[in-house]
Amino acid sequence: MFHRIILLLSIATSCAIFLGCTAATPQWRITQNTSIYESLSDDHQKLASKGRIAKGMTEPAVYLALGNPTRKVRGYRSDAPYERWEYSRMQPHMHHSFYAYQGLGLGRHGGSYGSFGLAPSIHYIPSRSASVTFRNGVVDSWEFSSPHPLTY
Repeated sequence: MFHRIILLLSIATSCAIFLGCTAATPQWRITQNTSIYESLSDDHQKLASKGRIAKGMTEPAVYLALGNPTRKVRGYRSDAPYERWEYSRMQPHMHHSFYAYQGLGLGRHGGSYGSFGLAPSIHYIPSRSASVTFRNGVVDSWEFSSPHPLTY
């Protein structure tokens, strides 16, 4: 019984951490940055509000659509500088862990008890979900991992 309580608390904690770290929605970013949103063309406003991107969108428009990247990479390719925004998402990874414990009984039954066995455990591992390449401050190309229908 005790090991089930520990397992449930571990799962609840993992869920709380995972849900607390999820990215804000495009609508939230737009309400926080109305001046950026209003400066976009009508087409780019529609795309950003749906969390989608297209070639020619500016960096601020991509931020509204997808949020802050996990990291930015700058480089030089084909005789021109570029910047790539990379996005990661947390993928659940489940495995089983061996456990053993010894405890002291309290109350009228007293004595000691112990248990061992295998318990499922979930860990979240970052994996690349998207990258967007900019040239001269506008989207030149992008990649999304499946499933990720965020392009136009």
